[in-house]
Amino acid sequence: MLDGLVCGYLLRQINFVWERIAKELLKNSDLNWTQVAILGILRNAENQEMSLKELEKALSLTQSVVARSVTQMVNAAYLEYKPNPDDKRVKRVHLLAKGTDCHENIFSSMEETEAPLLKGMSAGEKQMFRELLEKALENSVSLQEQLKR
Repeated sequence: MLDGLVCGYLLRQINFVWERIAKELLKNSDLNWTQVAILGILRNAENQEMSLKELEKALSLTQSVVARSVTQMVNAAYLEYKPNPDDKRVKRVHLLAKGTDCHENIFSSMEETEAPLLKGMSAGEKQMFRELLEKALENSVSLQEQLKR
């Protein structure tokens, strides 16, 4: 405990605030945060494409949620389905230019929005904060996997 508060509780409170901020950032977009996450994952993937199964695993979401989100994004021309040359039964999801542009615009807005969060931190503190958040996320995902068993 930290001064009577559990870290998980503090993270949840921060999450509530940032969910509202995120909703505000996306109010002029036709995407939700799951779809923004899909853009980000594909943006960093080899050839900017993955199978639906790979996306499910990367997002830790069910097949139905990922398939529905991807279908909506294909219909809106953010993504396209491509055949898998190795297995004709598997479709690959490929990021299109509209998806790349949207990802860049949203993350640019996010960087501007998070500047007040990092106010007063040195460059080293900002880097350390990011690394600690990444480690906390990694540990949380690991714990989630353990609890599923």
